[in-house]
Amino acid sequence: MLAVVAALVGGIAAIYRTPGPQMESNVQHFAAGVVFAAVAAELLPDVHTRAPAVVVVGFAIGVATMLGIHRLSKYVEKRGIGGKMAGAAGLLITVSIDMLIDGVLIGVTFLAEAATGVLIAVALAIEVLFLGVTGVIALPEGTSTPKKLAVPAGFGVLLLSGVTIGVLAFDGVTGAPIALVLAFGSAALLYLVTEELLVKAQKVPETPTSTTLFFVGFLLIFLLDMLH
Repeated sequence: MLAVVAALVGGIAAIYRTPGPQMESNVQHFAAGVVFAAVAAELLPDVHTRAPAVVVVGFAIGVATMLGIHRLSKYVEKRGIGGKMAGAAGLLITVSIDMLIDGVLIGVTFLAEAATGVLIAVALAIEVLFLGVTGVIALPEGTSTPKKLAVPAGFGVLLLSGVTIGVLAFDGVTGAPIALVLAFGSAALLYLVTEELLVKAQKVPETPTSTTLFFVGFLLIFLLDMLH
């Protein structure tokens, strides 16, 4: 619920106080740092202890899935499917899938260890807060308020769906299936950082502030992991 509320707060804040291009870049840098730290601090150490073959398969599936989503989003944009919304389709599709994956990861990590689940939930809530902002500001100018509100609301529904799937599908499951999920999730989140958030952030000139915010986001989550 923390992550769901964060998505709604971020989206609503962006609706009523739309950030400029530089602020948008700053937000994306910070969110990228948060996601990267969550992967590095919590997911990869657990993945590192799993069977290498299972990890390779999970990463491969994750990368293939995200590349497939990328191709789909580009197809939607190129064909103009959805009219004026087509330009935002790439980011919205990718973030929506990420929301579902985040939910599954929250559910799975809570099943594995409650303390780790709490930290992942907090880290992903910060990520989702800024992705809610990113999703709304990606919409074309002139988009109505109800349609803008539908973006963070949809993100929240996807998060809840992911948590439900994670808990129901993996309750009592151990071994290779969990390793596959963690490896898949790690690859998907790394893709989000490198191919979506940071790429979008480079649309405006890089500044010392935006670069610093990436490391601030990373350090924030890394410190939370150290303290827990």
